[in-house]
Amino acid sequence: MFGPAVGLAFGLVYGLMAVLGIRAFEPSRVRMRLPGRRHRRGAGPSSRRFATLVPAGLLGGLVMGLGCGIAFTVGAQLTYGGVLANAAVIEATAVNCLMYGLTFALAGGLVLGLVATLETPIDLGCAATPTDLLAVNRSIVVRQALFLAPMLTLVIAFGGRLMTELLQDVVGPLTWPMADGLALGAVGGVAGALSYALAFTAWGQWVLLTRIWLPLTGRLPWATVAFLEDAYRRGVLRQVGAVYQFRHARLQGHLRGRPPGQDVSGGGSAAR
Repeated sequence: MFGPAVGLAFGLVYGLMAVLGIRAFEPSRVRMRLPGRRHRRGAGPSSRRFATLVPAGLLGGLVMGLGCGIAFTVGAQLTYGGVLANAAVIEATAVNCLMYGLTFALAGGLVLGLVATLETPIDLGCAATPTDLLAVNRSIVVRQALFLAPMLTLVIAFGGRLMTELLQDVVGPLTWPMADGLALGAVGGVAGALSYALAFTAWGQWVLLTRIWLPLTGRLPWATVAFLEDAYRRGVLRQVGAVYQFRHARLQGHLRGRPPGQDVSGGGSAAR
């Protein structure tokens, strides 16, 4: 029952970012640093990513929490039986949705904000080859997921206890056993870390889109790296740092479906 809640939450956030044209998938590395004068002068990449990930974490956590509240009720009804339209059941479901929504929103916004603060974009021109960049970014994403999972677990567990104390006199008697909170936090932490790695990182986009979706739809071969390297050896592509570019702009225009007589902007300049 948790699967649809997690999928809906991250799918909604990803779709919203796509509609708004937000691009937050640059390869990045994580390091501990203190903000200096250079970072206070303007909104750098880390600031922009912070402004993107914190609202995404809040919204995704809220939707995920609402879904988990409903999932708990449905799971209990399927396990123990009962009447879904019962007033007490509906009230308990609303309280669960409120509690889980606020707890997961707090965890998502806080932890993703911390990740964005510690991130520093990678200079694409410094990587030797595209495969080197992929390997580096993969190792970074794995470390990020290993950091996110326990952090989310702890924030969900103790954040739920905090929400319980704050809302105790507002929505009625509430309980938040730490054992249950840690179990729920572990589920949310693992799901959230994996979803972040696949939905909000450059390597995750590579895996989902380039390695799975485009080959499944017949628009790329399964051996994508070998295909790109072969195109590079044949002179169709050229390599600029960690990026492959079309060597001839007219070829790019042809593949994009431009009419034969239409001029391609940039003359013979290459395009990514």
